[in-house]
Amino acid sequence: MSTTLRRITFSVVPVVLAVGAVAGCSNGAPGVAAPPASSTHPSATSTQSSVPTVASTPSTSSGVPTVATAPATSGGGDSRTMCTDPNGFGTPAAVAPSTKKAAWGKPLAFTQAYGGTARVTPASPVAKKPPANDLLGPPAGQQYLLIKVTATYQSGNTVILGSTDFTLRDAKGNVCDSDSLSGAVPTQEQFNIASLSGTSKTYTGTLVFDVPIGQDYTKYTLLYLNGMTTGAHAQIAWTK
Repeated sequence: MSTTLRRITFSVVPVVLAVGAVAGCSNGAPGVAAPPASSTHPSATSTQSSVPTVASTPSTSSGVPTVATAPATSGGGDSRTMCTDPNGFGTPAAVAPSTKKAAWGKPLAFTQAYGGTARVTPASPVAKKPPANDLLGPPAGQQYLLIKVTATYQSGNTVILGSTDFTLRDAKGNVCDSDSLSGAVPTQEQFNIASLSGTSKTYTGTLVFDVPIGQDYTKYTLLYLNGMTTGAHAQIAWTK
């Protein structure tokens, strides 16, 4: 037998013996029963879980916890006798000692923060009943109130006015809902955004509000609050 063959033989024998020894231990060792599958997964009713239970928060069907919301401004009254504003969009303007007042149809001037000076003239309010097929009309017991507003540039930088800068309050001070989505007047005739300057001096548009039927609308108050002003004090206002 060559030296090379002898080395191969002697190196293989220990491996064979080792494999046999392992096999013998495996065959001769006492059997160990595997734990049942159920014992490796504690049941949901087990009280020995290490994770503490937490009381669930009541939720809606969507799984989101319910949160109480604050009532909207003027949203909880009888819409047949008072103005309501269920949406409560923006900050409604209020009369303050510094507010300049005038009668319907009379111009009032104001100076806008970071802007120029302009003059605003609202015509007397006009009521309009919605058509029977008006799906976006006012709630039951209410109708449209149209106020045509003309803004005129006077001096200084550009003056910008938007329909949301105006607030209408009824005789008791309740905020009336602005209804810019209605079909009371054509879209192009509604008051949208006025940008007044030396080259564009006049803008006219109609504001639309939802109001109770059968009221004296001249006793309502239209207020203008510059959108860039902090607080709720109107700069100018009109009423009877």
